[in-house]
Amino acid sequence: MSLLSVTVFRGLTASRFAAAAALLLFSSSPGLFGQTAQEKPLQHRVTVSVKLVQVYATGKGGVPVTDLTAADFEVIDNGKSYPVTHFEKHFLDDAEAAPPPAAPTEAAAPAAVAPMNRKYFLVFDFAFMDPPAMLRARNAALEFLDGKLQPSDEIGVLSYQISRGLVLNEYLTTDHARVRTIIEGFSVRPFVGRAENLTQFIYSSDLPVLPGPGDVKPPVVDLEDQFYQNQAGLQGRLRAGEGIGAAEGQSYVERARRLMIALGQLAKVLRPIPGFKNILLFSGGFARRYLYGGRRGVVMSEWTTVDELAVQLKTYDGAQASASLRDDHTAMIKEFKASNCPIYTIDVSRIRTGGDVQGQLGVSGGSLREFEGEDSLRQVAGGTGGKFYAKTMAEGRIAADIRSSTSAYYVLGYAVEETFDGKFHKIKVAVKRKGVDVVTQGGYFSAKPFKDFTRFEKLMHIVDVALGETPDTQVPYDIPVAALPVTIKGWPQALVFARASRASLSDVIGKRSESYLLLMDGKGDLAYVNRFSLDIAEPGRETLYPSFLLRIKPGRYACRMVVRNLETGRAARGAAYLTVPPEKVSILGLDPPFLAAPEAGARELPASPEGSPAKLFGYDPAAFAPFIGDIPAGTTKLHAGLRVQGGAASTGLTVTASVIDAATSARFEAPVAILRQSDDGPTRLFFVELSTPGLKPGRYTLAVEVREPATGESAASSGEFRVR
Repeated sequence: MSLLSVTVFRGLTASRFAAAAALLLFSSSPGLFGQTAQEKPLQHRVTVSVKLVQVYATGKGGVPVTDLTAADFEVIDNGKSYPVTHFEKHFLDDAEAAPPPAAPTEAAAPAAVAPMNRKYFLVFDFAFMDPPAMLRARNAALEFLDGKLQPSDEIGVLSYQISRGLVLNEYLTTDHARVRTIIEGFSVRPFVGRAENLTQFIYSSDLPVLPGPGDVKPPVVDLEDQFYQNQAGLQGRLRAGEGIGAAEGQSYVERARRLMIALGQLAKVLRPIPGFKNILLFSGGFARRYLYGGRRGVVMSEWTTVDELAVQLKTYDGAQASASLRDDHTAMIKEFKASNCPIYTIDVSRIRTGGDVQGQLGVSGGSLREFEGEDSLRQVAGGTGGKFYAKTMAEGRIAADIRSSTSAYYVLGYAVEETFDGKFHKIKVAVKRKGVDVVTQGGYFSAKPFKDFTRFEKLMHIVDVALGETPDTQVPYDIPVAALPVTIKGWPQALVFARASRASLSDVIGKRSESYLLLMDGKGDLAYVNRFSLDIAEPGRETLYPSFLLRIKPGRYACRMVVRNLETGRAARGAAYLTVPPEKVSILGLDPPFLAAPEAGARELPASPEGSPAKLFGYDPAAFAPFIGDIPAGTTKLHAGLRVQGGAASTGLTVTASVIDAATSARFEAPVAILRQSDDGPTRLFFVELSTPGLKPGRYTLAVEVREPATGESAASSGEFRVR
């Protein structure tokens, strides 16, 4: 079981990104300005963290006790007792579910704590599976998904292959149908999840900066850094199209060691996630012989041929336990236990025969148990507080038992001063009612500075911030984001941009910051991902506008932009949606209007020079900036950039506009004054000022039309905005 270490910032409210993304994907009316989340000034940092403890309470016969209150519990952290300030009850089929998230509080109060859902990671050890075992693992996982899960249950999927290393197929999500699609794809055509796409993109981006074979190696080998380099080499080159190389020449012990090290690294990066992280490990286990030793008394005898010697050497080596492998196995178990990850091991191996052993290992006899992995799986389950399920057990019973074992728990929250030293805290939870037993975690690791994160931890950090429905590593700031389609040289492209203020994001905007853009298509799949370093060293520019421009297929997308400080790890994120219309042949074309506002001292931060909004829409970036959010009530002038494709460049164009009230359908003309006109290759750019009556609060549509008087050809486009 684990705790959530949430540093509270005054003026910061919890982001509800998942709900916003769902609305963005399925909203029926496109908008012009994206989300309306506004940045709030950061007053000062409060070194207080809310720790969340997940507790199982049972009475006689192991029956869950469901009527306890916060007053019944006592939490002791490093010997000091703390009052319970946050309390939840989670019981399957119980009408009394977890309380809804608290409403955003005032700037001087701590951020609300989101309810703690059940969390499962389905981990598939494909390195030691044959095809029948893979099929059984797949079926057992599907049985688990088809059972009585709660809609709020969060599920992640990981797999390990010799040729690919540890793959994060999908991060924690409540979209169980998506998880099912990924698992079904293991036996047919693989389905690439959002997290797999994102991690492969990062690995491939990091490849050029990773040390090469000829580089000078440091005197001390950093195993965690070495693990990341191996991961980047396997998965990054895969994304780059270099193919997957088989792990030729690896012995059984070497393959097992690599898997154990990978799982140990996984356990470490799961530390910050609150509550129990229930691991369902589908595996055949590790051969008992290599962990604990085989037949005693095996000696080398005389040989007459090289083949006879080879057989004897294999027999002799196979009878010897590997001390290093056993140490790695023990260390892996300790890491999962320390990270509060009970492992439910599901043995998916098949029953071996003497012929199997002889054919695979080159020995003529001996106990078949020496080559089974059951003992190792039992040890993993017992050492982490999970359960072992034998190969003879039906998949339905396994799934039902795991769900039942994790179906009833309490969540206790208490506030402590955060030390940011990464040290282990020992905790104890006692219940005051007699006859009640509690099972909880033995402790947790305090938060540590971002600079001390390993590269794998930083990778998982951005995955959590970018894809997490309610991120566990931190509560990111909300930033306003907008998106609209543009046509460049006949190709549809997406322009996505955000507004970031130095004043309100002082610990996010720094000398070393980066920005990510993720586009999810109508199915929720990650269709595009990009990132770039933010060049923000220039002083005197308080408002920054990072932007991305990328070529894109027609369709509907949900956009997520993340800005992260590479020194502190603090992040901000926002969402918008985008509809790219199908391509059509027309003499004259008009992209949706782009609203701008008078603003001096702002600075654009495009990922590429051609992605500058000012360049795309022909306005002066020293005097104007992109407008994102809500238009103030009473506004009488709007400024917009227009992009016109096609037509006769030598002829003049007339531009007309009108504003439509969504509530009343009333339409009124908005006289147009062209402030600036220029050409961008085949595209004519107009920057205009629109006069409107004092706009009242509500939703509106801005409709624009351009017409060639000589030919009568015309084109129209529109966008929605809100007035507050």
